[in-house]
Amino acid sequence: MNDSIKDFTVHMIGNAHIDPIWLWRMREGYEVVINTCRTVLQLMREYPGFIFSRSSAATYKWIEENEPEMFEEIRERVKEGRWNIVNGWWVQPDCNIPCGESFVRHSLYGKRYFMEKFGVDVKVGYNVDSFGHCATLPQILKKSGLDYYVFFRPKPNEKELPPLFWWQSPDGSRVLACRPPHHYNSGPDELEERIWEAFQQRPEGIREVMCFYGVGDHGGGPTRRNIESIIKADERPDYPRVIFSTPDGFFGRALLQKRDFPVVAEELQYHSRGCYTAYSKVKRQNRRAECLLLTAEKFSSIVFWLLGKPYPHEELTKAWQNVLFCQFHDILAGTCIKEAYDGDVDKLYDEAFSLARRALDDALKSIAGSLRLPEGENLILFNPMNWERKEGVEIELKSEGNRGIKVVNPFGVEVPSQISDGKVLFIAETPAMGWSIYRIEEAKGEKRPGELSGLSASATGMDNEYYAVRIDPRTGFISSIPDKARNVEMLSGPGNVPIVIDDPSDTWSHGVDAYRSEIGRFTIDGEPELVESGPVRARIRVRSRWGDSTIETLISLWDGLPMLDFQMKIDWHERHKMLKLSFPINISDPIATYEVPYGNTTREPNGNEEPHQRWIDVTGKAITLNGEEITYGVSLINDCKYGSDIRGGEMRLSLIRSPIYAFHDPAVPDPNKSYDYLDQGVQVVRYRLISHTAEWIEGSVREGFNLNYPIIPIFEEGHDGSHPLFSLKVRPGNLVVTTLKRAEDDESLILRLYECAGRSVIATLDFRWGDTLRCHLEIPFGRYEIKTLKLTRDGGELKVTETDLLE
Repeated sequence: MNDSIKDFTVHMIGNAHIDPIWLWRMREGYEVVINTCRTVLQLMREYPGFIFSRSSAATYKWIEENEPEMFEEIRERVKEGRWNIVNGWWVQPDCNIPCGESFVRHSLYGKRYFMEKFGVDVKVGYNVDSFGHCATLPQILKKSGLDYYVFFRPKPNEKELPPLFWWQSPDGSRVLACRPPHHYNSGPDELEERIWEAFQQRPEGIREVMCFYGVGDHGGGPTRRNIESIIKADERPDYPRVIFSTPDGFFGRALLQKRDFPVVAEELQYHSRGCYTAYSKVKRQNRRAECLLLTAEKFSSIVFWLLGKPYPHEELTKAWQNVLFCQFHDILAGTCIKEAYDGDVDKLYDEAFSLARRALDDALKSIAGSLRLPEGENLILFNPMNWERKEGVEIELKSEGNRGIKVVNPFGVEVPSQISDGKVLFIAETPAMGWSIYRIEEAKGEKRPGELSGLSASATGMDNEYYAVRIDPRTGFISSIPDKARNVEMLSGPGNVPIVIDDPSDTWSHGVDAYRSEIGRFTIDGEPELVESGPVRARIRVRSRWGDSTIETLISLWDGLPMLDFQMKIDWHERHKMLKLSFPINISDPIATYEVPYGNTTREPNGNEEPHQRWIDVTGKAITLNGEEITYGVSLINDCKYGSDIRGGEMRLSLIRSPIYAFHDPAVPDPNKSYDYLDQGVQVVRYRLISHTAEWIEGSVREGFNLNYPIIPIFEEGHDGSHPLFSLKVRPGNLVVTTLKRAEDDESLILRLYECAGRSVIATLDFRWGDTLRCHLEIPFGRYEIKTLKLTRDGGELKVTETDLLE
C-alpha cells in the first residue's frame, strides 16, 4: 500500500482569488492585486519549487501600467514555468448574462494580451467563482484555443457531475472540464488533511487529482505554512506524491492515462439564481453597451472599406475592455456594494458609451455625407442587422409645430405617418445592413394614405390585422388576445400582470430555486386611456399601484405588423420584494425554450428561475376556435432583463429584486442599522410578444435582435454626392451576422456569423463593396455553429478565408 500510493499524484494549485470589485472599490481591488503578487514573488524567492497560477488579463494590465518592475519579474517567472497564466480571458465573468460575442471578446483581448506580453498561448479556461456556465461555452472555448476548463460552481450539492468530463456544446465542440475537490480558497494553515481528502476524490481511472489552495476573495494567496505543509506531505510515505503544479500539468497527465471520460452535453447550472435579476441598472448598461459596440463596429467597418475612413480601433478596443471588466461575475451579477457601482462601474460604462457613440456617429455621418441627397430634409435610416426589416419607427422631429408634414419613402411614395409628442411615426423598410433614404416634406392638404389604416382602437381594446387586444377596465390587465392569423386565443388567463413576490433571500438568493410566494398584484389606478389611435400606431396607457410603488404601462399595436409592443415605467420603492410580469399562454404540453449566448436551450417548465438572453418562449398544443389542434407558441422578448420562469404555459419575466446591496447569508439585517436596497426608483423596460406555429426559432431570434438593435435615424440636408454601393446578403434566415469589424493586425475585415435554429445548412453570402468588389460564397454551417470569416481585398478581388475566434 505504502509503495503503490506514490503512483498517485496530487497537483497542488496555488492561487489567490481576487475580486477586483466586490465589497470594496476598484482602488482597493488594485491594491490587493499588487500586494498579493508582491507576496507571491517573495515566496518564489524563498521556495524555488513553488508554482502559482493566476488569471484575468485586466489585472495584469494594472501591474504593467503601474508597477513595471513587478511586471518584468512576473515575466521572468512565467519564462521559468513557475508563474502559470490561466483563463486567457479579460476577467472571470458571469457566464450566463454576457452575449455570445462578449465571451469571444474575453478570449480575443485576453489571449492576445498574454501572447503579446508573455509569449504564452493560454490553454486552460478558468472561471472558478462564476455562478453557472451556459451550454454554448465549449464551442467558444474550443474555437478560441482553450482546450480545458476549470470551475467550482455549481457545487456538488447543486449539480451532480463527474469530477472530470468532456463538456460538449450543442454544435458538438468539446473541452475537458474539471470541478476539483474542495474550494478554490483555503485557510492559511497546514494542508495535509485537505490533500488527503482531495486524493480520495480523484477522478476514476486516472492517478491524478487537483487540489487548490491559497487565501482568496480579498487576495492573499498561498502562505508559508501552506507551502511547507505541501513539502512535508510529499515526504510522507503514507501519502501520494504531492507536487506544486498547474491545471495544464494536471490535464496533460490525465489525458496520457485516459481519454474516454464521461460526456456532459448540457449547461452547468445552478448557483445563485437571484443574480439573473439583481441590480437592474448594470444589466441594462451591459445590454446597451454590447449592442452599441457591435453596431458601431459594423458601420465603422463599412466606411473603412467603402469610403476609406480611418477605423477607430484603439477607441473601440478600450470601450470593449471597459465593458468586459464590468462583466466580472460579482459586478454583472449585481452583488457589489453601492459605492463600487456609483463610483467605479458607472464611470467605466460612461467611457465605453462615449467612445462607442462617437465611433458610430462618425460612421453614420460619413455615410450620410457621401450620399447624393435631394434638397430639403432627408431622413436616413440605418439597419445594423443582416436581414431586411419592416417595422415601426419613432423619430424625434427637429422642431415643434410639424403637424403639416408627410413622410415619403425612397421610391417617392408617401407612407402613412402619425405625429405623437413631437415625434413622427411610420412603418419603415430598410435593406440588410444598409440604409434607406426617406424624406420629411410639407403636406399640402391632399388625401392622406393613413386614411386606409387597418387599426381600430378604444380605451379598452385595439385591433390590427394580426391581433386584437382587450383590456379589463377593472384591473388594467389584458383579458384577451385573439390571434387572428391562427384563429387562437393566446391567453389562458389575465396577461401583462405585475406580480409582487415576497423575497427575503440575500442578494444572491442562496438556496432559492423558484420565487412563488405571491403577496399581491398591482391594481389599476384610474382608468385605461387611449393615447394614440392611429393611423400608424394605437396605444393604451394603464397606470397601476401596489404599496409605495407605481407602474405606467404603454401597450401598442402597429398597423400591419405582427407584434404587440409594451413599454413599462416602474417607480419601485419596496424592500425584500420581487416584481414579475405574467403572461399565461393558452397551450398544453408546453416546451420552454430560452435564448442563451450564441444559441438556445430547452428546460423543464417547472417554475424554477432561469437565465436567458433576449427572449423566452413557450410552445405546445393549442385548440383553434374551430376545434383544430395546432402547434402554437409565444415568445416574450425584452431589452434589458435576464431572468424568468416558465411553469406550464405561464411565462413570468423577472423585472426587479430589492434585497440589501451585497448582503450575504447567513448575516441577518440589524433593525437598528440603515441599509441601501437594490433597484429603488424609476426604471423603464421594453418588451414584445410575438406568436408562431411550428417553425419559429429564427423569427424569435430576429425579433430579439430587432428590439435590441433599433433602426438608427440621421437627418441630413440635401447635397451633392454619390451612391456608394454596399450590400451583404446572407441566406437562409437562420444565420445571424453578429460581428463586422476590422482585423486586429491588418486592414482585412472580420465577419462572424452563427446558426441560430439548430439546423445544418449551406449558407449563401453575397458581398458588394463599391463598384468593383464583389463575392459570392457558399459555406456549410453545422447546427449552432459559429464561424469567423476574414475578408481581404486583393486588387479588385475579395478573398475570404475561415479563421478562429481570435479575430
